[in-house]
Amino acid sequence: MIQFDEAFRIAMEHARPVEAERVPLTESCGRVLAEDVASDMDMPPFNKSAMDGYACRRGDLDGELTVLETVPAGKPPTRPVGPGQCTKIMTGAEVPEGADCVVMVEFTEETGEGRIRFTGEDTQANICGRGEDLKSGQVVLHRGTLIAPAHVA
Repeated sequence: MIQFDEAFRIAMEHARPVEAERVPLTESCGRVLAEDVASDMDMPPFNKSAMDGYACRRGDLDGELTVLETVPAGKPPTRPVGPGQCTKIMTGAEVPEGADCVVMVEFTEETGEGRIRFTGEDTQANICGRGEDLKSGQVVLHRGTLIAPAHVA
């Protein structure tokens, strides 16, 4: 029986590079990346709400706000937020233009049809900025990575 170092040397002398090939993503587990993979977009791709609440202007929190629309995740807002206005927004939804914070729904109360008031003392922005997690062009997987199910996802 030969020693490990000798066996390794022999194996390396006979090893040959293999050609890179393209395979469907669903068949890539267990393979090794031939080149770096970079993101083709910012993540998130827009400023998004970190929670359910109302997107508004921080400077307007001391008065009543008129609710312009409701924006669920997956649907873009149709109206910008102006003075004295807000948009009811769900977690993950795009923050409308003009809004600089999202107040938690728990810190609001309805004051009439289509109107709310902020009942908290202060609020965080509660907005995940465009590209906060990942910038377009940023390498997410490096050449030589052994592809596992998490990489495919």
